[in-house]
Amino acid sequence: MSDPKTEPAETTTATDVAVTHKVTPAKAETEVVIDRYMLVAMSVGLVPVPVLDLVGVGAVQFKMIQKLAEMHGVEASDARVRQVLMSLLGGAVPAFGALPLFAVAQMIPVIGWTVGAGAAAILGGASTYAVGHLMRRHFEGGGTMEDFKAENTKEAFKELIEKGKTAAKSIRGRGKAGAAEKAAAETAAAPETAAS
Repeated sequence: MSDPKTEPAETTTATDVAVTHKVTPAKAETEVVIDRYMLVAMSVGLVPVPVLDLVGVGAVQFKMIQKLAEMHGVEASDARVRQVLMSLLGGAVPAFGALPLFAVAQMIPVIGWTVGAGAAAILGGASTYAVGHLMRRHFEGGGTMEDFKAENTKEAFKELIEKGKTAAKSIRGRGKAGAAEKAAAETAAAPETAAS
């Protein structure tokens, strides 16, 4: 019988692990990343310059896909990320058909900008939500950038757009409620400081 103290221990190097195991971040981690990019996209949607908001949301989504790929240990070239993003958003034209109208509406002073930018922010957030969750699911299922097929995700994308609209409206509502609470607190504090 051999002595366990004298037998060499089996070792695994970091290189072995990296080659044999894909990175699988916790779902909660990827959801936090998607939520952050969604907020940024909604903010970009508020830009009062027609078309610039659309380009900005696309740039946010581009960076989000790269980040999600990195988190899952998936290689993501700039060219392939652009192809995937264009194929996803190109297939969603009916969902975004109103965006040019929002851009035109933004040209109308005050009320046009308010309505157009608000709607563009919601759709920018919703599309970012949908893109992020589709890519998260794809990567979690072992997919890569090279084997992603947008045509296989049309129904899921439509469903995620609707969920994204609800999430974006909720975020916008929380922002309004937070602003109202802050204004009320400042108003309540104003007489105290004036009396001091």
